[in-house]
Amino acid sequence: MGNTSQCDFVSILPEWSGSSSAQDNDPVVLTVPGDKSISHRAVIMASLASHDSTLSGFLTAQDCLHTLSIFQQLGVPIHRDGTTLRVSGVGLHGLSAPTGPLYCGNSGTGIRLITGVLAAQSFDCVITGDPSIQSRPMARITDPLSQMGAMIEGRVTGHDTYPPLFIKGKRRLNGIRYPLPVASAQVKSALLLAGLYADGPTWIGESRVTRDHTERLLQGFGVTIHRDESGCEVVPGPLVNTVPDVPLHIPGDFSSAAFFLAYGALVAPVSITQVGINPTRTRFLDVLRAMGATVHIESVAGQTMEPYATITVSPATLHNIEVPPEWVPNLIDEIPILSVLALFASGTLIIRQAAELRVKESDRIQAIADLIDRMGGNVTTMPDGLMVSAGQTVHAFESQSGGDHRMAMSGIMGALMGHVAATIHGVACINTSFPGFFDCVARLDTKHTVSHE
Repeated sequence: MGNTSQCDFVSILPEWSGSSSAQDNDPVVLTVPGDKSISHRAVIMASLASHDSTLSGFLTAQDCLHTLSIFQQLGVPIHRDGTTLRVSGVGLHGLSAPTGPLYCGNSGTGIRLITGVLAAQSFDCVITGDPSIQSRPMARITDPLSQMGAMIEGRVTGHDTYPPLFIKGKRRLNGIRYPLPVASAQVKSALLLAGLYADGPTWIGESRVTRDHTERLLQGFGVTIHRDESGCEVVPGPLVNTVPDVPLHIPGDFSSAAFFLAYGALVAPVSITQVGINPTRTRFLDVLRAMGATVHIESVAGQTMEPYATITVSPATLHNIEVPPEWVPNLIDEIPILSVLALFASGTLIIRQAAELRVKESDRIQAIADLIDRMGGNVTTMPDGLMVSAGQTVHAFESQSGGDHRMAMSGIMGALMGHVAATIHGVACINTSFPGFFDCVARLDTKHTVSHE
């Protein structure tokens, strides 16, 4: 394997002779890096806490390192030793004004959640990101934050607001009741974090449950959170590390594991150890089961905050399904690899009410369609989803990631699952979420040569 940071494309060539892990009964055992969503949130909350915290399993990918750097620029002492962080929290009102713009890189989670914190500070600041982030709509957070009293300006195009975001200092916000117009854990989390500074409780209504990492971590830091089927409410108050001598463990990222679990459902058994199994993240397992794959979960631990376990998926004859719309919010990051997997199952995969995919690192609905078309598949796009029909012959292909890490990894795994040659351009972006991805590929598959140039 080459060094992905020194190249930006990968070539995949099948080796038509030789052994394969698909012939073995024992699963290939892999580990994946720490959860990206939790890593962002853990740094934010540990920084705002009134005591020191130790975080283990932190994801040392570009996105999360940008969040770490931002809080260092805001005056938080953070020491990193590999995947372990020691964060000396400064409290809710201990952040200091940065000397320049705050840069989130490619992270939509980073810019949206951190804006929720910055909206309540007493100093002015600017937050921005790479060209992809500067094309991401932000009115979904700036509008409700403005209702709370925040003063945020951005680049206005059409009916939306885009980064850079200019945030005017304001010490106190108002608590509001805000039903989410579109299910989004990022918007919910931004408002919950801003709600810590409000003059009363802030309630966020959800028609569909989204990831609850923020709520779990806030409760772990002693914040009062009320949750029911209609939404959640945060009561303003300080963050206190209730167990400062016990490291907060960040489990492996389920969305990263999903690429290899898809391979396990089709080609050869795969086990992922210590991967997060938060029920608001694991709908992909329900989809795999519904498609006919064999899924086992064992060695469950960490139930007090973020549970994790070993997940083993074994091959089966797969059939596509229509994904229930209520599953989509907790499947959103896995839809690219699910769509590629659908090429190798019978029937038609139907995904609706997934318009959120249009405003990810790329327009992922169109990006998925382009990838599947290049692979030789049959795909129909809709404004809020897509349909993938089986029965096509996957052939050698060449594709562009468009700077979207999940599309890059989906293309690579598609070539491995289809046992075809491929060239994927724009793979350096994989480092934003999954350092070590190619090491996992090398351990997983012995019937392909995967090389970087």
